[in-house]
Amino acid sequence: MNRTEPGRWALWLSFPLAVILAVASLGGLLRPSTYAAETRMQAALSMANDGGNLVVILPVLVITAILALRGSLAARLVWMGTLTYLVYDFLNYALAIHFNSMFLAYCGVLGLSCYTFAGSLAALPVAEIARRYGPRTPAKTTAIVLLLMGLTTIAHWLRGIVPALLAGNVPQAVRDSGLSTEAVAALDLAFGTPAFMIAAILLLRRRPLGFVLGPVALTFLVLSSLVLAPMGIAMARRGLEKGYALCAIGLGIAAANAVLLMLSLRVTKATLPPV
Repeated sequence: MNRTEPGRWALWLSFPLAVILAVASLGGLLRPSTYAAETRMQAALSMANDGGNLVVILPVLVITAILALRGSLAARLVWMGTLTYLVYDFLNYALAIHFNSMFLAYCGVLGLSCYTFAGSLAALPVAEIARRYGPRTPAKTTAIVLLLMGLTTIAHWLRGIVPALLAGNVPQAVRDSGLSTEAVAALDLAFGTPAFMIAAILLLRRRPLGFVLGPVALTFLVLSSLVLAPMGIAMARRGLEKGYALCAIGLGIAAANAVLLMLSLRVTKATLPPV
């Protein structure tokens, strides 16, 4: 990857993005007033998410951006998956959490992540990347995993939402959170699950774009599952025993998808071609 490659500017935007992400995360962790309008449980979960973003997401963002600037294709795809996670996560912060002093930081992370991802995807040599994958690539396994994760996510949300709608009530999870709606469900049902399905279908058909979206989706699953661990611990510390189960499930999903991600990426050559 040389200095004239289209989309290189997007990688450099990772560094101001990392600064704003650090501000948003530290603001949630160090300023008690940030989540003053939330319920105690929602505030604890938000702070746990901030901790996960600071300890896990931020280092992954910076390290993969540096490696991608040096020409690593694998790092470029993991970096794009990290941006996908940030768009997903900060849509929730910006639109669901009560207005607080970190609002502009939330908007900064959300906007930079979104446009950086779009700029990078538009500049990727998708056909060239796809040619680097051979018959040993676990494309079918990845597709099946993404389909199963999508269907499981749909079942999880509909199990709570549909009975509440039929009874004319608000789902219990919404009442417990103190929020006006279930933003995470909206993101999963409207964007996350369809994206998994599209990536899975493209992989099953061995379409070039599938070999980009597959690793991006797996990275998203790894990171979002890892962040469930501190959130589960926060729940357990406040008397909810299912928090430990959430922690274990999150770590298990992250580990399984990390293995699949490594198997997917190891078959590629080290760098993108010069342009």
